[in-house]
Amino acid sequence: MASQIASSVRNLIRQSIAENNVMIFSKSYCPYCLRVKDLFDDLNVPYKALELDQHDQGEEIQQALRVLSGQSTVPNVYIRGSHIGGSDATHAAQDSGKLQELLNKDVWAKVNL
Repeated sequence: MASQIASSVRNLIRQSIAENNVMIFSKSYCPYCLRVKDLFDDLNVPYKALELDQHDQGEEIQQALRVLSGQSTVPNVYIRGSHIGGSDATHAAQDSGKLQELLNKDVWAKVNL
């Protein structure tokens, strides 16, 4: 049973990242998550946010994301399949121009979990 849950969580993560140009794993009350979502709103860039505190498997998803990205905190941001990081990393990417470059890239990175 536990391996089925783990498999379904990995599939949910993979599918979420693959189906959304900008995927944010978030918590609804987190000020850093709100800051990242505000950035994409200000840029008029659509994103999908999965609020882990409101999801039945939120804790399991966060644990699986830690394995995938090495990051245990939220927000956990992916752009076109590439892991960006958290709030500071996302804003630094915006400041350096890397964020726009990633939003425009044609080739999706492979997500291995």
